[in-house]
Amino acid sequence: MWRFKKDRSLESSIAYMCGALVITAGVGACLLRGLFFTEEMYPFLTLWFVLCCTCSLYYLVGVGAWRKSGGGAVSGITGVNGVSEGSEGSEGSEVSGENKALRILLSVSLIILSLYVIHWLRGPLSSQGTMNEMLRWGLYASFALLVCFCAVNRVGRRIVNVTWSMAGMFLSMSALLAVCGVVKLPFAVAYSNSAEVSATGVRLAGLMEYPNAFGAVMAVFLLERLFAVAVYYGEPKKSVNMLGVRSVGLGMECAEAERRSKGAGGVEAEQGKAGSTTAALLRLLPLFPYTAALLLSESRGAWLTAACACAAVLLWKRQLIAPLLAAGAAPVAVAALLYRQLARAGLAVEPVPGLLLLAGLWAGALLAGLWLCRRQRSAAGTARAAMLALAAAGWTAAGIAVLLHVRERITGPSSTVSARGLFYRDAWRLAAEAPWLGRGGETWRHAYLAAQSRPYVGSQVHNGYLDILLNLGFVGLAAILLMLLAAGWLLATKSPGLLPPFLVIVLHSVVDFDWSYGLFWLLLFWLPALALAEDKQKHQSAPTHPQSETKLPIQSTSTNPLTNVTTPANPLIAQSTSTNPLTNVTTPANPLIANSTPKKPPQIRLRQLIGTTVCCFSLLLGVLSFHAAQGEKFYRQAIMSVDPSVKVELLQQSLGWNPRSPRTAIALSRLLSGEQSVSLLRQSLLYSPKNASLSWELAERWMSSDHPGAALYWIGQSLRLDKYNNAKWVKAIEGMLLMGQKKLAEGNRKEGLVCVASGNELLLEYRRLAEEEANKGGQHNDREFQMTEQADDLSRRLSMLALRF
Repeated sequence: MWRFKKDRSLESSIAYMCGALVITAGVGACLLRGLFFTEEMYPFLTLWFVLCCTCSLYYLVGVGAWRKSGGGAVSGITGVNGVSEGSEGSEGSEVSGENKALRILLSVSLIILSLYVIHWLRGPLSSQGTMNEMLRWGLYASFALLVCFCAVNRVGRRIVNVTWSMAGMFLSMSALLAVCGVVKLPFAVAYSNSAEVSATGVRLAGLMEYPNAFGAVMAVFLLERLFAVAVYYGEPKKSVNMLGVRSVGLGMECAEAERRSKGAGGVEAEQGKAGSTTAALLRLLPLFPYTAALLLSESRGAWLTAACACAAVLLWKRQLIAPLLAAGAAPVAVAALLYRQLARAGLAVEPVPGLLLLAGLWAGALLAGLWLCRRQRSAAGTARAAMLALAAAGWTAAGIAVLLHVRERITGPSSTVSARGLFYRDAWRLAAEAPWLGRGGETWRHAYLAAQSRPYVGSQVHNGYLDILLNLGFVGLAAILLMLLAAGWLLATKSPGLLPPFLVIVLHSVVDFDWSYGLFWLLLFWLPALALAEDKQKHQSAPTHPQSETKLPIQSTSTNPLTNVTTPANPLIAQSTSTNPLTNVTTPANPLIANSTPKKPPQIRLRQLIGTTVCCFSLLLGVLSFHAAQGEKFYRQAIMSVDPSVKVELLQQSLGWNPRSPRTAIALSRLLSGEQSVSLLRQSLLYSPKNASLSWELAERWMSSDHPGAALYWIGQSLRLDKYNNAKWVKAIEGMLLMGQKKLAEGNRKEGLVCVASGNELLLEYRRLAEEEANKGGQHNDREFQMTEQADDLSRRLSMLALRF
């Protein structure tokens, strides 16, 4: 018994540490703008990898000390599946499939990380961009492991579910309170003068500062909660524990579910408590803010993907249609009313009236939703049909109110849609240059200026799958698709109600750059963990029948889906064992068993090897992120400094910490002398060989010297990498003209005429590109590429100089 208690204590402490890391990731994703800007993530990533290293060390040291004391092996992951390993049929195959799906889910993230490491070692298109993706996927891989670890632990699963709900409420409420003027978020509201971008000129962006991504996140949280409530009210006998596991964030339902599961007649007790007003209100609480935030984002893609995801799952689970209509009618209708009022006010209201409006509508949505849900479940015949008709009327009214407000954006032509078509065509051509393994991290961001067929502005390709294809080729894309299939299969088998939010992530990333936000990857790994936690809670809380209490099955076991944990279905069976899924270590399921199965040394060594590998990778990535953080800190200090000598010193320190940053090298090169500047820029090109800014800086250095050949070479390099840049064309032509005048003044007629001729050639090429673009129309000419007055003046000067000599 003492060994068992110590084993459980160590396991619980590890679960608490993993849960703390899950909370840290959720808080960081909310506060750091959805983990979009890698530069501001460096300090957070350093802390994250240090904590991961500490957690893995604690696991290794704690388990090693426990083994030396004579205790059993600690699996670190418990939870009875309730499915007999030795049984034949669909249940056994389901467990086996669950193990495979989880292994794919966890291993693909490591494969993606390894591919970026390979690119980083062999010389990518951008060493800085590849390092950023390495750090990001180190975060995603470790988070996936931690959240799945917590999901199959009684303590950890509470943290997983509560943190999910709190993250959703924090994102939605912070945005709504910013609209009401209570919270100061400078970029929570996005403004636009284009009717194609916004019907009212304002859109809610929240902490993510981008309305489309914010709308997609709100759609994810809304559908998770909406289907959870629909499953509860639609199938009360089958969902005794489901909403207890995925609570709204206060932990009350989780505790209630466990208390109900411990007593006899758990189902009847739950049905008897179904009328609890407090519990019902807690279930419906998040629906209104999620819906209001989604509508105020005015994201057509988020609306459409949410509708498609709902339709797809409802066609499969038709029994959920009626409860879903009842659960969402009031929140959606009231949120549509709030949307119309706030949109007319430009998302700017006074704090007191705004709070009163928000609170009043929220209370009305809660009460109306509670009444509809209860009536829909308790009524029958004509009364039930009337309730469903009323709910359908609420949905219809809300849809009409919203669609009438944004009908021009939906029915009219959209320049943003056609611009995405240009992005995709150019991205496909760029991907064809390195189809198998891609070109490393942030390929589109560093290569789109050279690949673009029109002068648009778009450093994001607006398609997550194409972004992966550009970075890692078909190998990386195939791995991602396999991971998505595994996650989808796991959700479909364990918790179909979580499929709609998963489908929103999968579908919306086709039309936007969601996967540039780390938050979306965290949600993508979070959803299977929620499904796993729900499945574990169901089996642990399953009621015991009187017949099964008197007759104990022999050698009945169950398998943990994370990595082949085998535990007995009945804890009183003699000689029953459990196997650690991470390391295949076999231990007795009952701590009172006298003769436990001995551990095998190779399996123990494998477990220690896995823990050591995780620790080493966390340490290496932590050091890398710390260096990047220090470099970013000194760079920002240098930008704020006005003293040139201090600025040079700070930039040198920044480049010493992170020599891969091209912007730091460019800023420092402008403060150094000619030879030092050229040497620094050439060194930086080793890390970013196709960087248009570095090439142009070198061209400017050579144009100010007496080497027209070198200047012309770097001018050509830079213009090939950024051909739709008016300023570069004009300055290159002017530079060749000035060099020609200087050479002719010195008496060097031959080199002077070569410079003049080169300037004329550049002018002709510039004119040709400008005319071609003018013939295409100005729809996608975001960079306003055209022949400028300064270019026409340079043309006259070149002609006069050529005629003179």
